[in-house]
Amino acid sequence: MSNVTIIGELNHKIQKAKENLFTGILAIGTDTEVEWFLYFLVGQIVWANTRTHSKRRWHRQFLKYSSYLSPKTIHDIAHQPQNYKTVAQLVMQQQFSREQFSQIVVGCISEVLFDIIHQATLAYNHSKTRLVYKVSNRNGANFPCIGLHREPVWERVQQEWYSWQQAKLVDYCPNLAPVIVRADILKERTSETVFQNLRSLANGQETLRDLAIKTGKPLAALTQSLIPHIRRDLIKLVNVGDLSVNKPSQPHSTVSSLIKSAGDKNRLPSRLPKGAPCKPHPLMPTEIGLTASQIINATRNKAVVAYVDDNPADSQAMATIFQGSDYRYVNIPDPLQALPKLLALKPQLIFLDLVMPVVNGYELCAQIRRISAFKHVPVIIMTNNNSIPDRVRAKVVGANGFLGKPIKPKPVLKAVIKHLSSKEIQPAASPIPVHFRNSLQPTI
Repeated sequence: MSNVTIIGELNHKIQKAKENLFTGILAIGTDTEVEWFLYFLVGQIVWANTRTHSKRRWHRQFLKYSSYLSPKTIHDIAHQPQNYKTVAQLVMQQQFSREQFSQIVVGCISEVLFDIIHQATLAYNHSKTRLVYKVSNRNGANFPCIGLHREPVWERVQQEWYSWQQAKLVDYCPNLAPVIVRADILKERTSETVFQNLRSLANGQETLRDLAIKTGKPLAALTQSLIPHIRRDLIKLVNVGDLSVNKPSQPHSTVSSLIKSAGDKNRLPSRLPKGAPCKPHPLMPTEIGLTASQIINATRNKAVVAYVDDNPADSQAMATIFQGSDYRYVNIPDPLQALPKLLALKPQLIFLDLVMPVVNGYELCAQIRRISAFKHVPVIIMTNNNSIPDRVRAKVVGANGFLGKPIKPKPVLKAVIKHLSSKEIQPAASPIPVHFRNSLQPTI
């Protein structure tokens, strides 16, 4: 199997998941052991995990993208049992930057994808071992994942791997730690400054990836600088464990205190359970990925409910609510494309996320109200900012309602019943579906 074939196989799996809007887990490993897990939500990779250096990976991504935090706070974050979940909760509470969190998550995913390619290449070169892929369509993304703004993670990783190959570093693993084994000879063959730098870096405790973050140098360039010494057996690359699992001391910073109180639910699995279903996931009941004309042709006799939100987790939550109803649910992930797509779709009800890149919900609602075709179309803003000033501002820009997050079925269904049962905006096919009414009868 060539390197191209390895990438081609993985690319096929990722593209198939994207086309099928797959939600679940892709487990990757050998015949005897699972090594890596890719978590998908409606076709998008939202997380990746492996047993190797999970704390180190989280720790160095925080060092790279949140260097303003104290070392102790970053240490406390990395040692959280559910570091993704707890920080995601801070993002949803607007106590941590969503953009920074996206960068951190993308960084972790990139490292795992790179390791899959690298380890698969080494395994095949040495023993002709091939990877085994197992798909589980259970709700593997059952945690508060944060939208990654459709980051081209996989494409970026492929470029990083090709650069690693061009630098002739295929035989060197970035998860190994350099350590000086012949200090006397190394000192003779280098300047005092270079020797002292090498002695401080090559201590056998930090991996090549750790050192790249620590020094601010590109990983490939840092590794290449050590290769001459490695080839002369003056420095060796050794295995190193994950960060210490010792319980961190009592945190003092605001972020670590918040994380400590975030709870321990929805823990991500480290291994698929025996007997987990391994079959392709069917097409999700949502129109993500279809063109506006395709959606229109499929929904001529059904009312369209549109939701503008770049977060795939929230989009999937809304899709689940409308699954099996007489309404056609459509997600529009890019707020910059919202107006032309809404004009093509002519929805009878519009939900808008408040916090989105470039254009927020208030601004988009105001733009919608300037279009005569949407003068009487109900617009509901959805957000975590459930305060009186936010509600007032929503009303000022023309919103008909204001729903808090996380998304829950009953408030959404109440909004549907309230706004789609009036004669002025009666759906073309039928009024409120029976199962909508039945699900709310006890509370109305």
